[in-house]
Amino acid sequence: MEDIKTYLDEGEHNSSWSNDWKDPDNFWGNNAQVHVYYNRNCSFKFKREIWHGYKTKIIKPNDIEILTNDTPFTKAELKTALIEKWFAWENENTRQANNKGARERRARQKEIA
Repeated sequence: MEDIKTYLDEGEHNSSWSNDWKDPDNFWGNNAQVHVYYNRNCSFKFKREIWHGYKTKIIKPNDIEILTNDTPFTKAELKTALIEKWFAWENENTRQANNKGARERRARQKEIA
């Protein structure tokens, strides 16, 4: 069985604007273009462009839409691997910041009570 990470490690990872898919919310204000992430074997986008502006959003497999999949793996397998490859570091930092904020909020509430 082939390893999905070899497909994600091949070639350059990049992102760019696309007119092929439209953002109904026009979050970026650029004629409803969307931001598409890609490498040689696949491409994907966020289901909602507005999520690019969220500071506390942890990206999950259900948050992305696979646009092309030139790998032998299912969309579900690919989504999970993409989250690990592209967003693991950012997700972990966001998780830590969210937890720190929650701890501080609970400490303030405890002081008031």
